[in-house]
Amino acid sequence: MTEEQKKQADSTEEYAECPVFEPEKNQGGLWFSENPNLFSSGATLSCAESSQNKSLKVNFDTRSKKLRFDVRPKPKPHHRTKEPVKLPRIKPRYFTSGCGINDQNQRDLLNEPSPFVYPKDQEEIAHKVMTKAWRSELRRKELSYKYNERHNYKSRQQADMLNRLYVKEPQVKSAKMVTDVDPEFFTIVEGRPIPEKLRLRKYIATVREVLKTKILTGYRGDDIMLIDESLILEQKEIDRIRANYQTYVNTFEEFLYKDHTASMNLLKESDREAMLAQEKYEEYRKLSREYGALKSILYSTEEKWRSCKLYQRFLYLVSPMAWREEYDYYYIQEGDLTAFQEVSSIFAKYRLNVTDETASLEDLITQFRNDCAQQKEPALYFTDPNQLLDVFRFMELQNLNSLLHSEELAAPLENVKEGMARAEELFNAEINALQELIDKLAGGISWEEERARYLEELALELINGQFKNLVVAEEVLNLYVFVEDVYETRIGPNDANLTMSEMMKMIESKFREELISLDQMPSEQVAQLEVSCYREEAKMMKVAQQAARQLLEFEMLYQKLQKVFSPPHRRGGRELKWRSPPVNPPKPVPPQPRMLTEEEKEFLEFFSEYCKYTDNLEDYGINISPQEQETQQQESKQTTEKVSKLRLHD
Repeated sequence: MTEEQKKQADSTEEYAECPVFEPEKNQGGLWFSENPNLFSSGATLSCAESSQNKSLKVNFDTRSKKLRFDVRPKPKPHHRTKEPVKLPRIKPRYFTSGCGINDQNQRDLLNEPSPFVYPKDQEEIAHKVMTKAWRSELRRKELSYKYNERHNYKSRQQADMLNRLYVKEPQVKSAKMVTDVDPEFFTIVEGRPIPEKLRLRKYIATVREVLKTKILTGYRGDDIMLIDESLILEQKEIDRIRANYQTYVNTFEEFLYKDHTASMNLLKESDREAMLAQEKYEEYRKLSREYGALKSILYSTEEKWRSCKLYQRFLYLVSPMAWREEYDYYYIQEGDLTAFQEVSSIFAKYRLNVTDETASLEDLITQFRNDCAQQKEPALYFTDPNQLLDVFRFMELQNLNSLLHSEELAAPLENVKEGMARAEELFNAEINALQELIDKLAGGISWEEERARYLEELALELINGQFKNLVVAEEVLNLYVFVEDVYETRIGPNDANLTMSEMMKMIESKFREELISLDQMPSEQVAQLEVSCYREEAKMMKVAQQAARQLLEFEMLYQKLQKVFSPPHRRGGRELKWRSPPVNPPKPVPPQPRMLTEEEKEFLEFFSEYCKYTDNLEDYGINISPQEQETQQQESKQTTEKVSKLRLHD
């Protein structure tokens, strides 16, 4: 598809919804307006009206040259799809092609030594040394580069990627075409006309397309005029910018010159500093080599000096004591402590310590200077090596004598050891027997204590648990009261203090007799008795409810009376400060002692020698304090509540 066809397709799609002129039929044919300027730029329609949901129809009249527009419903737009543009097929190429990489400058990784291969045992030391040398050489080479040419961690991995991943592009042969097989393939149909049948619908569609094209031409003419005006305005703006262009260019060139000069100065300075750093580094490496050599010489000399000092100390130790008191510097400094020192402490100063860190050079030099300054010119007692051999022979004889003496003492020492072992065994056996006896006694005592504690807990649990529930539980007491009430109501008074089981057996026998007698009585009489029993129960329930109501009213009245006769509530005032002495609060009035009851008066008058003027009532077991009176009132209140509940239950 050419560029003109693309533009025409875009324009038809852009103005597809604009109003369309359709010709009218007139006396057997299609005709158009005689006005030649109908489709000029002056007769164009605005697209603003075409945006509505209506289209316009142009009618032509032979008697009038005017245009009339009739409104009609807009037809549904036809969606047109563009033909896909067929792009030429792109030939796939590898990403290293066209980068200047060839067989000469590529990097063959297969022939290079791999950094991940572990060397053999015989080559391990050489590999470490060479690797260290290669690494130092590479570091010196990179330090000599400029700052902008050095690699970081990421750029080092991507530096020569194209050289490492180069793939040779295969040579493509030319493809075989149809004309190569048959040169006259396209000449068979060349020059032949293509017949086409005239179709009315296609002709009408072509005419409509022509009309649309003319309308679009008018629209485009208006757009051209608008574009011309905008071009004129833009040309004026361009002229104004050109007037100031040279000023801007001069200013920008001056800025570029200054920036370039500053950048070049910085680059020169950085290169100069890099060269100085490289020179300093080389000087540092040279000095470090010299320092290492001096250090190794000093350490070897120090080791030899330490060995000589050890030999000197040994020779001093095997020398005679009289000579040592005069010439031995160490003996003079240490005094009489040498006889009590061990051999390890004597040579500790000059023995090589493997566990601690190596002493620094300053410490070694300081120690050497101090020893040279403090000690005198060393002197030796032995002038001939045979003298030292005589000393060794004498020491050997002493060692032999010591061995003989120790052999003589071996048998008594073994006897003493055996006796000590037997005594220790007997002593341990006696201690073990006593310990077992103590453990048995302790176990028996602990068992008895645990047994007593368990029995005590079991007794308390039985007394406070099952026995209490069986004897004094609320349900048991209520059941006893109910059984006794039924017994006294139906059988007789419980003067013999019968148990609950005996009373229940007697009630059961009585109930059985009553049922037998009821079976012998006529049914009418039984029904009458049942009705009378229900009436009596209803009366009793009514009386009980009335009594409960009266008791509730009495309790409410009692509470109100207590509230009325109780003293008023005393509100506390402001809290006093500690800076002033506290005010003595008024002492509460002691309550009056209670009055004696009639029984207490009779007891004191007839059965005791009580004198109300001299004797105390507490000596006779009578307490008239108001607290006792309150407790008695509470007990009486609780008893009345229990009695009322029992009555309501009945």
